[in-house]
Amino acid sequence: MNPSPKSLSEALHDWQVSPPADPNFRHRVWQRLNRQIPASWSAYLRGHAVAWLLVTVLTVSAAAVTGRATAQAKVRAEREAMVVSYLVDLDPRVQAVLKR
Repeated sequence: MNPSPKSLSEALHDWQVSPPADPNFRHRVWQRLNRQIPASWSAYLRGHAVAWLLVTVLTVSAAAVTGRATAQAKVRAEREAMVVSYLVDLDPRVQAVLKR
């Protein structure tokens, strides 16, 4: 019941598809492409405003948290250095050790 491979290859060789020509094909393709691609940078931003707003808020928040932590660490280090300097200036035992 199965056709021989030679008859199948001959049938495929003889088979041809000839679709009707569409004069508006290229025009319709360009219309579809123009619908998918925004016309300008401002149109892109309007279309993605929520996402860019979220990215901006997250970036500014991360920068604020990081900057605050860095500033607090610097203030602590400077305060400790000032306290040590002050105590060294007040304590004669430490001054005697430093003069040797």
